[in-house]
This record gives sequence, C-alpha cells and structure tokens, in this order.
Amino acid sequence: MLSISANLKKLREKYDLTQQDLADIAGVTNKAVSAWETGLKEPRMGAIEKIANRFGIKKSNLIEENGMDLTFNHNQDETNKNEDWTEEELNEINAFKRFILSKRQTK
Repeated sequence: MLSISANLKKLREKYDLTQQDLADIAGVTNKAVSAWETGLKEPRMGAIEKIANRFGIKKSNLIEENGMDLTFNHNQDETNKNEDWTEEELNEINAFKRFILSKRQTK
C-alpha cells in the first residue's frame, strides 16, 4: 500500500498539483486522495486508470514500488537528451506542462 501512496504523492508534487487537482482527475474527493497518500486506503483501479491515462504513464508505475522514480528518470533522460536546459527554461517547460494538463481537465 505504501508504494501507491508514495507514487501518487510524487506524481502530484512533480506536476505541482494539489490534492484537489488529483481528485478532479481521478473523479474522487480530495479527502480520498489524502487517504491514499497517507496509506489509509488504496485507490480503486478505475481511479488509477484515470490518473495513468491523464499523465500518459502505465498503471504499474502508480502501483509498483518506486514506479514513479523509474518513470520520471526515463522521461527526464528523453526530455534532456542532447540538450542543455537552463533552470529558467526548465521552469518554463514545467509551467507549460501544467497549462496543458489544466486544459485537459476542462474537456
């Protein structure tokens, strides 16, 4: 259970999302997300699938131990391959990612 809670929290923090943002994506309440992150409860597979689909990751990345570490390291390697980004540019890229994700939420 701790694997899922840690992975969900890492995902949320990586994309600078509130618990309410993640709740909206999963179709649950922010209290449910809080319970997931503290390990009190586990999300249902439908919620895991919605989250995985939204971020273009595998469900196993949310379920398996260190699943998000593997995802972020792989994506980071692909994003930065042969490119030298400044800190300011990386911040702009992350801001743009958040913007695109917010547009998905309104569809």
